[in-house]
Amino acid sequence: MKDRLLISRCRASVLAFLLCLSPYLWAQQESTPKVRVLSIGNSFSRDAFSYVPFIIEDLVPGVEVDWGIMYIGGCSLERHWNNWVEQKPDYQFDRFRTGDAHWGLQKNVTLQQALGTGEWDIIILQQQSARSRYYDTYQPYLDQLLEVLQKACPNATPAWLMTQAYGTGYERLGEMSSDEMWARINVTSQRVMDDTRTRLLIPAGTAIQNARYTALDRFGKAGHLVYDGYHLHEGIAPFIEGLCVAQVVMRHYGVEVDVQKSRLRITPEWRKERRTPEPHGEPEEATEEDYATAMRCAKWALESPWQLTVVEQ
Repeated sequence: MKDRLLISRCRASVLAFLLCLSPYLWAQQESTPKVRVLSIGNSFSRDAFSYVPFIIEDLVPGVEVDWGIMYIGGCSLERHWNNWVEQKPDYQFDRFRTGDAHWGLQKNVTLQQALGTGEWDIIILQQQSARSRYYDTYQPYLDQLLEVLQKACPNATPAWLMTQAYGTGYERLGEMSSDEMWARINVTSQRVMDDTRTRLLIPAGTAIQNARYTALDRFGKAGHLVYDGYHLHEGIAPFIEGLCVAQVVMRHYGVEVDVQKSRLRITPEWRKERRTPEPHGEPEEATEEDYATAMRCAKWALESPWQLTVVEQ
């Protein structure tokens, strides 16, 4: 009889403990969101986003990520709009979901099909690099896209990717310098944030321009962090942009991350295992000091997206 009474009391104690613990466990589970992001862009989307799921998983243990990249090389807002109207299956659709070993690729996809494959919380847009300097190339296509995307995904928040300027000396700069191109992209991005329904800014271009005033400017086949004058060279440069993306996205979900605590290190083997989309070169060897500088460049851009943080050499 005493044994039964003791067992009964133990069960009651365990039950009471679990009842007290359950709200805590529920809160912990609820505090780790499912990240569901779709970007619609071009090869600069690949530059900015191909490392992001892994950066987020590193900074936010237990998070679930569903990330899609819809892109066509050199695609402009005008072409995206025409593709929407005509439902053209012109896109490559790269997608990564937590639990996958690497990025997966589906070809010949329409924008409508991609939107229907998930419950997207954030949809990121951008302009084609050469046109990114000129706001008259944005409209009316950006507003039209934002309108139809809101109707298709009414719960999704629209975001804007501020892309990087071309590297110094690249012929497509024309008469302007790399800093002048960044300044023009800065102005057009401010107009996007002020004049459209876009709600989130990703200052990736500012982070890269910051890095060009540090020792990191030596990276890249063409120097200035670029492979060919305008695409980011694999390794430290996409890592910088990825840090910016990760903080903006996680802050949207109410989760604060410290980009200076990333433990991710990009190597050729790491990149190949994850099959990052459309790679430009292979990651170059970088020191811990290089990674610390890269994290600072991202942090500076997040704190001051509209101005450069210049580190004199």
